[in-house]
Amino acid sequence: MDSGGDSGRFDFIKSEVDSLLRRFRKRRKRDKRKAFALQMSTVTLSATISVLLGLRNFAGAESLLANIALALGALITVLAAADAFFGHRELWILRTRTVRDLEELSRDMAYYQSSLGTGQPERAEVDTFFERLGEIVKKDSEDWGRLRTPTVPNQ
Repeated sequence: MDSGGDSGRFDFIKSEVDSLLRRFRKRRKRDKRKAFALQMSTVTLSATISVLLGLRNFAGAESLLANIALALGALITVLAAADAFFGHRELWILRTRTVRDLEELSRDMAYYQSSLGTGQPERAEVDTFFERLGEIVKKDSEDWGRLRTPTVPNQ
């Protein structure tokens, strides 16, 4: 057995996990921020419409306030369509799951490494970690694909 090679493989997997964790955490944060911004924009605009329609009882401002409310309603429709198309909330949830899976793998690898002392990693263990990493990446890719594939209603 080439124990030096197994140590190198182990280090490679650790490096990949760390790199993917950074990337998916960044994506998760971005998607969370976008989901929050879209949701809060929609809620704020809806509340503004309610206020404007309530204020239109003031003489001379009826038409202007109603037109502003109409424009804001149209903007809400655009924001809702963008939210449905991009699915930032769903992406945020997906990325959170992927980050948690990668964190679990990283923690298991760190625990395994701490049990080695000065010994070298076992090839079978290294291969298991690599397989788990591949499964995590594949699951994320498949889930992302499902989010991006339009669903056709049953006919």
